[in-house]
Amino acid sequence: MKEIHIQDTVKNCLIAVLLLFAYLSSIDVAFASQETRTVIDRIGRTVSVPAYPQRIACFFGPSYEKVFLLGSADKVAAMSIKQPPWSQKFNPALKTMHIMPSYTDPDVERILSLKIDLVFYWNLPQQMEKMSAANIPVVCPTSSKIMPKTVEQFIQSYKDDIRFYGKILGKKAERIAERYCAHYDKRIKRVLNITSRIPENERPRVYYIVGRSIFSTQGKYSLGHWLVEIAGGTLVSKNLENYFADVSMEQIIAWDPDVIILSGFISADAIYADPRLQIVKAVKNNRVYASPEGVFHWGHGSSEVFLFAMWLAKTLHPEKSKNIDFNNELKDYYKNFYRYALTDDDVHRIINRIPPEGF
Repeated sequence: MKEIHIQDTVKNCLIAVLLLFAYLSSIDVAFASQETRTVIDRIGRTVSVPAYPQRIACFFGPSYEKVFLLGSADKVAAMSIKQPPWSQKFNPALKTMHIMPSYTDPDVERILSLKIDLVFYWNLPQQMEKMSAANIPVVCPTSSKIMPKTVEQFIQSYKDDIRFYGKILGKKAERIAERYCAHYDKRIKRVLNITSRIPENERPRVYYIVGRSIFSTQGKYSLGHWLVEIAGGTLVSKNLENYFADVSMEQIIAWDPDVIILSGFISADAIYADPRLQIVKAVKNNRVYASPEGVFHWGHGSSEVFLFAMWLAKTLHPEKSKNIDFNNELKDYYKNFYRYALTDDDVHRIINRIPPEGF
């Protein structure tokens, strides 16, 4: 009986210790969420944010993918768009994640009810002020309205964005951000070592489609502009003044691009089936390509942008880029940064914009 009594006492002590540990941990989290620091976001606003954010709202389109990349996906409590299937495969919690009905009209009461302590948001001053007035910390994580005027500025802007996320999310995230920047630099430089030597007359003229319409493209200093240039092409719309631009069928035919890249939600089959485009070189020569899609849409501010550049270089210049083992690069990135070992079938699906099995 005495032995049983001792065992019960030990058991009760262990339970008490575990309960105390859980209580102290909750105090630490609560204290951490109350501690703040001041940061300057990517559009120059001075903002007081939690030192250790615990309930993050990703209302800026590509922001969830950055948070996932930097190891803080478990802190995300709300977002403004449904994430692509590969994101959902890697984080099943996204299937039940709260989605705000409109990122352009943030529901402040709902945000407060979700106990959000940090919002990543677009550069929309009126909406940001609305949230700030309710004491919701909100930052813009990209300098999207300051267009990079050179390839070098474009490359740097991506790294600056990633480093900003790392700074906001904490020391561990900062270390991952630096590792990402080194990885990114090495791959972009490898592409440029090939394509920077290609003369203008050997660079394919590319029409770059974004969104859900064949008439939607990008203009001067845009993501499409610099990606196509890095990959060894010439964007036919690069002299258009607007970042996003709608053009006419007559303009597409007049440009007569050598290659059409689909970075939105249109299939290559839809382009080939359009009778109006049959006289365009890209269609006649079967050079219409849909870009891959992984954790986020590659042509919409994804951290996989350097993979997009590598894929595009191999697409535009297969012979010159034959030493780039793209499938291996894709596997390496996902293993080292998304913490997932892709199979050959996974690689095939991502490259061909096919969802994971079961999605």
